[in-house]
Amino acid sequence: MKINLRTVLFLAGVLLIVSNPCSLAHTDVTAEQARDLVDSTNDLIVVDVREPYEYRDARGHIPGALNYPWSSGVLRARYEELPTDGPVLVVCRSGGRSNAAASFLDSNGFSTVYDMLGGMSAWQWETTPCKYSGGSGTADDPYQIATAGGLIALGESPEDYDKHFILTADIDLDPDLPGRKVFDRAVIAPDTDWLTWDFQGSPFTGVFDGNGHTISRLSIKGRTGHLGLFGQSADGANILNLRMEAVDVSGNWLVGGLVGQNYGSITTCCSNGTINGYLYSGGGDYTGGLVGFNNGSITTSYSNCTVNGMVNGKPAGGSMWANREVGGLVGENWGHITTSYSTATVSGGKYVGTLVGYNGGFTGGITMSYSNGTVSGSSKCGGLVGGNAGSISTSYSTGTVTGYTDVGGLVGSNSGDITKSCSTGSVSGDSQAGGLVGENWGGNVNSSLWDMETSDQTTSYGGTGKTTAEMQTTSTFLDAGWDFVDETANGTEDIWWILEGQDYPRLWWETQN
Repeated sequence: MKINLRTVLFLAGVLLIVSNPCSLAHTDVTAEQARDLVDSTNDLIVVDVREPYEYRDARGHIPGALNYPWSSGVLRARYEELPTDGPVLVVCRSGGRSNAAASFLDSNGFSTVYDMLGGMSAWQWETTPCKYSGGSGTADDPYQIATAGGLIALGESPEDYDKHFILTADIDLDPDLPGRKVFDRAVIAPDTDWLTWDFQGSPFTGVFDGNGHTISRLSIKGRTGHLGLFGQSADGANILNLRMEAVDVSGNWLVGGLVGQNYGSITTCCSNGTINGYLYSGGGDYTGGLVGFNNGSITTSYSNCTVNGMVNGKPAGGSMWANREVGGLVGENWGHITTSYSTATVSGGKYVGTLVGYNGGFTGGITMSYSNGTVSGSSKCGGLVGGNAGSISTSYSTGTVTGYTDVGGLVGSNSGDITKSCSTGSVSGDSQAGGLVGENWGGNVNSSLWDMETSDQTTSYGGTGKTTAEMQTTSTFLDAGWDFVDETANGTEDIWWILEGQDYPRLWWETQN
């Protein structure tokens, strides 16, 4: 057989391909194409192979990127942490190291690898750094967030905290997934000075519309406070239509599944997971399933969390100064809560409630809300509210309450106003345990009742005790002036309804949701 030069070159090419089948597998992309990938590919992993000082000190990095330096060998040592069957975009400063890194990933079986030509220099000069998946940040055209990277980008952009945002997809923040992490501060609007109690960061003042989507598996292990998805939301901020699922947040004070400290408006939001206020001795103040401290408004929201206010992981016992204001929905409330509920399991020291730990004076108000969980603590423990110095009206509790002193089926300690509310859960305490209210310091209790049989309590500092049969009879509550559906003598708001002889009064809005 005659072999010419063309044949030799062809055979050499085949030999090269066979000996290194992945050598040409990765795809070169421009900075603009890389931006399109980041915008449109939810499972894309961005690997930045610059050294840490470059990653931190350069004019920016792609939000959510993993920093696995090439020159110092980090990528070669840790590449097995990355999934081989998903898309990977490799970037560096100008393109040289990313090409070598992309070829390395090719040779180790990664199926889809992109190398950004020109590196971050090209990204910065040829494109506007990609933060969100679309929109312009206005009310009519909100910034769209579809990925964990976009959510983290919002947190890293205080200049955008006054803008409008909308989620366009569910987001999983599982720290075990590539590009995710256990946070040590709030994701958005974090406190920037851990040495002081007061908030020193930039609060969120814009609108965040969850659009019915879920943010799941947020994990925060913080040393101080203002912890949650949002550290602080300011007056005028609006957070709505968002579900927080499988959250795991621990800190020292002002800890919540959604917001650490809220001065804005929260509407139709919920939290499910574990909230801990006990990482360090003296911790646990203002710990709530949804919000740590509320001085804004919370409407049509709920919590199904396990909320712990403890010292170093141990029950607070008789401590009167640590682990205070622990609530299933809100740790301490000086704002307004309406048409909301909690099915949380709550434990703490002082001021512990299934809905709210402490409801503050003059301004703190709770209306048309309920709780059905369990609460245990040292003192001032209530089925709905641990300590009340504000107002509670048209609300109820059905859960179990256990404490040492000042323990009540609805409120542990009351110095405020309680109107047209009731409790039916079990109550047990060593001192000052009441079916409705454990202790009363000059407060007012009007048109409110409790079940003496199910609570195992025949006395209360306020309210009227009834049998179970009486508590399941409409006339009992009509005589107390409660406004029920299909009656007008006590009003036309249709606040309550009852399944006569079978159940206790329920809020009418429960049937509408």
